[in-house]
Amino acid sequence: MGSKDELAFPKELIGSKIRQYRRKMGLTVVELAARIGLSQSALSQIERGLVNPSLDTLWKLSYYLEIPVFSFFKDISPSKVHITRREEQKVMTMLHPNVLYRLISPALDGKCEMFELIVKPGEVKHLPQLAHQGEECGYLIEGRLEVLIEDKVYQLEKGDSIYFDSTLEHKFYNPEETDAVGIWVMFP
Repeated sequence: MGSKDELAFPKELIGSKIRQYRRKMGLTVVELAARIGLSQSALSQIERGLVNPSLDTLWKLSYYLEIPVFSFFKDISPSKVHITRREEQKVMTMLHPNVLYRLISPALDGKCEMFELIVKPGEVKHLPQLAHQGEECGYLIEGRLEVLIEDKVYQLEKGDSIYFDSTLEHKFYNPEETDAVGIWVMFP
């Protein structure tokens, strides 16, 4: 079992990655802070590792920096082999509250991020479709899932898989009474 120091949120590392991605995009702290709705001071403190960014802030940063949100967690472990026990896996929601993401395997080399996708029954119609950099593929292990990509609906049943360009606007809908569960992989 890891020590408290080993399990501490790596705010310095994540802050430096935010700075690196911001500079790569050619943005100033003031410009990026304005886009994500933070003060320049708050973003500067996050970049310097003085405060922890919220998941909402990480989501907005990933959108404006045009990177997958999981990019901030790359290379946190110094090991080339990493096992993530279920109880250690991070579960996140993003803009759509009916969709949960359980990070299964952190991206250690930047080639992919793998997570369990859990889509609760029902649709949140007022929420927009999302688009981001990269590609993704998924395999449905439980339930039924409708994937709306741009203006076309793709029906998935248990055992089906899908692959698409993530720059296309997309969202998930579960038409059933039970959760739809899949394994999803994103390629930045």
